[in-house]
Amino acid sequence: MKTEKFLMHLIKPLVLSGVYKDETVALKDIVITQIESKIKTYDRIIKTFQKKYGRNFDTFSKDLANKATSELEDDWMEWNGVIEMKKAWNEALKEVIDSEATV
Repeated sequence: MKTEKFLMHLIKPLVLSGVYKDETVALKDIVITQIESKIKTYDRIIKTFQKKYGRNFDTFSKDLANKATSELEDDWMEWNGVIEMKKAWNEALKEVIDSEATV
């Protein structure tokens, strides 16, 4: 359990300083904060695409059918990837939050 020892070594000062009541609370809070930060980043990128094209992804996709340029296809692929990553991070967040009841 080298990884576990390393994590506890990193978290222990946060507990000793009184920032967190124990290592479990500290680690969960840090993980949740990091995941939420990722989700906010993806939200900003999605909003940038929505502003650029003046529509949401579904409408953009429909409008793109049979008239896409390589630039539009590249943006579609990036936008789609961002949406998928946001979904993945949201699922991870749900799993971490749900795991609080089992620890």
